[in-house]
Amino acid sequence: MKLLISLCVILSLSPQIKAANSFAGKWDLTIVQRGFAMEGLLELREAENGLVAFAEGGPVRLSITGQDIEMGIDDRTAAGMPFERTLRGTLADGSMSGKFGPRNESSAEIKSLCERLPLACPAPTGTWTATPHTDTHHEAAPKPVDLSGSWVIDVGGIRRWTADLTQSAKDWKADFNVVMDLPAQRCQPSGLVLSWGFRGNEPEIFQGDSKITIALGSTLRRIYLDGRQPPEYTDWYPMGFSSGQWQGSTLVIKTTHLQPTVREWMGDPISENATAIEHYSIDEEGRLVGVLSIHDPENYRQPMVKRARWRKETDTRIRFPSLCDPDSFYRELYDDDLLEDYWQRSHRRY
Repeated sequence: MKLLISLCVILSLSPQIKAANSFAGKWDLTIVQRGFAMEGLLELREAENGLVAFAEGGPVRLSITGQDIEMGIDDRTAAGMPFERTLRGTLADGSMSGKFGPRNESSAEIKSLCERLPLACPAPTGTWTATPHTDTHHEAAPKPVDLSGSWVIDVGGIRRWTADLTQSAKDWKADFNVVMDLPAQRCQPSGLVLSWGFRGNEPEIFQGDSKITIALGSTLRRIYLDGRQPPEYTDWYPMGFSSGQWQGSTLVIKTTHLQPTVREWMGDPISENATAIEHYSIDEEGRLVGVLSIHDPENYRQPMVKRARWRKETDTRIRFPSLCDPDSFYRELYDDDLLEDYWQRSHRRY
């Protein structure tokens, strides 16, 4: 009888023991680089040939040996150069932690660059942790909170260079020319996805009962809370059409009618049928927490995610809209004898 009771205890605990030592699942990933924290969602899921990993929707290079894990998560420097952080660590007591750096030893030239220009460093180092993710998004009775104010970035999101693209998106991207095809180059609005979360585009929020207005840099967004919908025949717009509702104290925004554009400078396309879903809330430190996910099955097999935490600032700054003169763009093309090539690429613009 005593043996049977002991066996039952072991069997009842085994799922917990397995869960505490399993890599599979969703994790809240935090990377700390030069004292600055970046957050993201890491997901490890079962596939035919073992585990596959995604961070903020983008694929991750993955290697697991016992309780040790190595992941390659790409990003870009402030100068736009792609690079990979190699995260090495261990799973213990239900969480992961370790250090990150370049996959291979950096050259003397790269080390010198990192010392002189840390923001342009393609081989940064730091620490990382990952704890089990708890989904806090659920249906609840509306309980609006005040999001009004001027906000500045406090914790950034993990940026991804590589997305899980469909084949048609890969084909479209193969012909992308960042000089000629990126809207911002010719002073056109960057759009919701590209401008979201960038320094200089920190949100300034004006909240009312039926509408929330958000100033992002030089662009205004209007989020309607009263259920109004656009006309049946509505054009596309850089910021689209946004409607919001409160789920508890979280504001959930759905944006459609987005003008086709690209996700980042690497040229991943975003179609006119894309939908952006945003969640905004206030955390225990009084910071504004924002998460944006792009749902565009035509181009992405896995939704891409961006996130940030902003702290409220005393509204003493004077904000001016950005100025941009497209003449310099066209003048440079003219001087380089590229204007004809530009006109021939009109099918790449919207």
